[in-house]
Amino acid sequence: MRYLCVLLLLCCCSPNSSNEFEREGEAKCRALALVLAKIENREQLLRTEPVIKKHFESLIDLMIEARQFQQKHPDDASSDVALLENPADLILEEHLRRIYAIEGGREVIERSQHEALVRLDAYERTVAKKRQNKSFK
Repeated sequence: MRYLCVLLLLCCCSPNSSNEFEREGEAKCRALALVLAKIENREQLLRTEPVIKKHFESLIDLMIEARQFQQKHPDDASSDVALLENPADLILEEHLRRIYAIEGGREVIERSQHEALVRLDAYERTVAKKRQNKSFK
């Protein structure tokens, strides 16, 4: 019974439009920016690395889910809207630049992103391969 409730919550909470994906992405960027805002030195960065990694993984999960939504709903008008800069992106970029200035900061951030980016790349390659196979048929 408990698993059914969790499944229902996951299904109900999943975004169902491009605009919802965009809003959720902005919220995830803000959450990551808040984590990064608290980091002032290398020791804090290293202690926070697992949390940062989870945020990046969450962002990639959302990106993959949004891509799948876009493929299933090509008629969603907001899917075609160009990505515009939003305040959350700018704030996140500002904090990342600050973290990069910390000795070894860039390496820690890149290490935190690595697994999630590999997963995103694998997903995109799979999508491209499927698209290529369809075009040959």
